[in-house]
Amino acid sequence: MELASSSSSSPSSSSSFLKSEPVFIYDVFINFGGEDIGRRFVSHLHSALLQAQVKTFISQENVQDGLNLEEHMREIAVSKIAIIVFSKTYAESTCCLLELEKVIECHQTFGQIVLPIFYEIDPFDVRDQKNDFGKALEETAEKSYLGEQGKHALSRWSHALNTASGISGWDLRNFR
Repeated sequence: MELASSSSSSPSSSSSFLKSEPVFIYDVFINFGGEDIGRRFVSHLHSALLQAQVKTFISQENVQDGLNLEEHMREIAVSKIAIIVFSKTYAESTCCLLELEKVIECHQTFGQIVLPIFYEIDPFDVRDQKNDFGKALEETAEKSYLGEQGKHALSRWSHALNTASGISGWDLRNFR
């Protein structure tokens, strides 16, 4: 399912190259936060994708393998589809939120397909960012950045969450 390009440039050589002519290395990028979600849901999703021979990049697995953030963001940009697994603990992860920003950028820039999955969380809680989800988001911004940078990060992340949660996806509270 990979797409090839007639250009000899590397797919990760520049963002302007990706904007005009995307070259996909991965079929699917999976973004999620929390080990519990990884064990209870994402591992099963990943297994099903592997059985279907879908080339998949999983966010947490690759970050732990030592990929630096810049390289990691390039890997997101060379994925045709991004699956975002929202959960109650999603907003506690700076890495997840930074990845989400990149996914939304790729979605808006070259039409990367975004498939949100709401795992044991109401899509409205992600969109509205009130209650515990909103508190966790604010705490993550404060913990990750100081002062105005924290407010700016909170604003960017809030926009990315609103955009992603507004895309039609799956609410798994209604399924086994």
